[in-house]
Amino acid sequence: MRRTLVVPAVALLAVLAGCGASTPAANAGKPGPVNVGVVAPFSGPAAEFGTLLSAPCYAATLLMNKVGGVLGHKFQCTPVDDTGDPADAVPNVTRATSTISNFEMAVGLESNTAATTAPIVNGAHIPFVTTNGLVAFNKTKLQYYWRLTPADNGNGAAFAVWAVQKGYKRVAVIFENNIGSQGNLPGILTSMPKLGGKITINKTIPADATSYSSVVSTVISGHPQALLFSGDPQTAATFLANYSQLNNGNIPPMITSTDSLTPDFFTAVSKAVGSGYIFHHTYLVGSYFSNTTPAFAAYKGAMKADPRTHKIADVITTVGPPGSAYDGMNIMALAMLMAKSISGRSYNSFIPQVVSKKAGAVVVHTFAEGKKALAKGKKIQYVGVTGPVTFNKYHNFSGEFAVNVFTQGATARRVGIISGAEVSHLLG
Repeated sequence: MRRTLVVPAVALLAVLAGCGASTPAANAGKPGPVNVGVVAPFSGPAAEFGTLLSAPCYAATLLMNKVGGVLGHKFQCTPVDDTGDPADAVPNVTRATSTISNFEMAVGLESNTAATTAPIVNGAHIPFVTTNGLVAFNKTKLQYYWRLTPADNGNGAAFAVWAVQKGYKRVAVIFENNIGSQGNLPGILTSMPKLGGKITINKTIPADATSYSSVVSTVISGHPQALLFSGDPQTAATFLANYSQLNNGNIPPMITSTDSLTPDFFTAVSKAVGSGYIFHHTYLVGSYFSNTTPAFAAYKGAMKADPRTHKIADVITTVGPPGSAYDGMNIMALAMLMAKSISGRSYNSFIPQVVSKKAGAVVVHTFAEGKKALAKGKKIQYVGVTGPVTFNKYHNFSGEFAVNVFTQGATARRVGIISGAEVSHLLG
């Protein structure tokens, strides 16, 4: 969910970072539902991510509405199309924040446009859980910003850790020229030497070229044991097909991001180099979440129950960022209950209290459990599909990292867990 286009407007973060300051004030809101803005591309080349990022919103609203919502308000998911392009995102998101009634919660804001959309949503005093991985947000000053997934440099370090664990100490780094892919590079470049590995080549390639033969020839000459790769489905398919053609059918194993755990990526690469490669030689590294908890059972059950998501439930529930959006909505809704207000200005400061570990707190795994406990006057600690959460002073939480492999039907199976502490140590 972080695959991105080039974003030239990162400087806006500095200009707009202070727009979110506000004084909390109780506000029951206008009549009608709380609109949850899903800020994502719903048109353009990255439109698939709009569908994927809407799914956790549908799951969360289904379960929250089933128990009456918050303070007499139900929830509904409202798409806000950023098109994957900052030029379109600015007017579209600005219009949405000023015209949509009870727009008091947002998810998405992925890396394509987060540098421009996050300050806008923050300036409108709307709490949001973002799926972006931009390192620029590691020390953000945005008051209404919250992130439950690791930054891209952490993900890059996890790539390196897994490569070395598998015995691949000579790796080629091939990334598409977009901001999400490039964000992984610092983590890889820092971590690989510390782990005793060697980068045979570090190459940035354009997206969706008709051929990568010249680059592939250079990569092959370095004899890498593995490819650390990031690119869209067509880019990956073409690059790997060229590699096979120029290397007598042999392609090193590929380590990529769980962002690639999509039907489009599975289909494109399978057609290009065969299903054997994608099943047995492709590893997907990303944020960890638990699939054996009561929280996960509720999450997947809601996905299966909703006709808009039941066909992709098996795929979507194996990817970290959508799960973090689902948890984020539950956390924000429970914060509304604690603040006795749906207003972002009022409930934003309660968000850390929802997840913090404290004496006498009841551990809850769903919105329904949390609402029931709060109604009885109890303290709660929400532990969702991303596990226990501890936000740092910049409202970031990275957690552990998981490694998956593709299984039949573009679903996935977990094959490893990488310590978040190890990644943090490598990054210094």
